[in-house]
Amino acid sequence: MKTMNSFKSAIAPKIRVVISGILFGSAIISMNCFVQTPALAGVIAQGDSQQSKTVPLEMFVGHYQLPDNASFIQFELKDNVLFAQWNNKEYQLIQINETNFESKEEGHKVEFLKDSSGQFTSAKILDKIVTVKVEFDPKIVKPLSAAQLKGLEGTYSLKNNSFKIDIRSSANGLILKQLWDNKEIAFTPRSETFFLNEDGTFPLTFLLSDGEATQVTCFEKDVWLK
Repeated sequence: MKTMNSFKSAIAPKIRVVISGILFGSAIISMNCFVQTPALAGVIAQGDSQQSKTVPLEMFVGHYQLPDNASFIQFELKDNVLFAQWNNKEYQLIQINETNFESKEEGHKVEFLKDSSGQFTSAKILDKIVTVKVEFDPKIVKPLSAAQLKGLEGTYSLKNNSFKIDIRSSANGLILKQLWDNKEIAFTPRSETFFLNEDGTFPLTFLLSDGEATQVTCFEKDVWLK
């Protein structure tokens, strides 16, 4: 659980920096994962690239949410080539086999994963970080009706703690008030259940039951019960 003084919202940028470095930085450790002898590497790359590629690349396109809930990777197609957009940089991906890719310049691994129904719903980065595909664009504010916002209102208590927050609807989304210091923070919706603050570092994820919120998760793990 995070220290609750003003939510310590500065934690979120630090998380993003750490994950950014892990994902597509130039860390020596991650690069060592891809080192092979030149002759063997050439044989493997050539053989894998000739494997049957039956999954349409369109199945991988979309926005994928990182574990901090505030960061996203976008995979998109350009001239039938898959690219990753991360932290204002673009990475061309080379297909190794049906579901595995590497960034062209850095050799960083991306593996797309299926759920129990056979749909591609997540992507693993560098064999260690699992991102989850979402059905919204985190860069676009999604207008919600007054009734939808009303269902999110209420007073929430931090699980296993005495801290409380009050959430009310506004013209543009929601206003969160920290009841221990009366600080207010504005949020706008990206979906019916996911909201971000102005600088995109403070995520709110609501759990609904029949259109009414029962809890909200702040950042990655702070669960508040209504």
